[in-house]
Amino acid sequence: MGNTVGRLSKASPTELAYIAGFLDGDGSIMLQLHRRKAGEETLRVKTVICFYQDNRHRKDIEWIKQILGCGYVYTRKDHICELRVEGFQRVLEILTALKPYLRFKRKQVSLMLEIIPKLQQKLLLKQETVDWIKKMRVYNYISHHRNTLEDVPVTTYKEGTG
Repeated sequence: MGNTVGRLSKASPTELAYIAGFLDGDGSIMLQLHRRKAGEETLRVKTVICFYQDNRHRKDIEWIKQILGCGYVYTRKDHICELRVEGFQRVLEILTALKPYLRFKRKQVSLMLEIIPKLQQKLLLKQETVDWIKKMRVYNYISHHRNTLEDVPVTTYKEGTG
């Protein structure tokens, strides 16, 4: 996986601008709650950046992965190739590098850059995290709703302490 900061510092402004444009058009920035195990009430927060493209262009998705220095690529059943980058620090570093070049996803990036340090320091209660996810959803296109935040039990302990 490598050191993302070192890798991104070697990326040219043209490469970063291209990747930012790709993210603006065929990507997503997500803040999610996931159950740790099926049936359990223990939840974890995930920060995710995704890039999507028809599998015929997988080599271009692999190129983005190489420039970013992290993430994993797979092909979905619908023949869409997806590059996923997860993790607080990686997402923070990538969004910081791409922010000057983004146009359509600036609000999502601003929200993520504000919440990630709070998540890293475990400063948010679950309800506060749910509120941030709802803010992010206002700016994101959602083609379907698999899970609703209203179904997520909210407790008063800080993430990672209980």
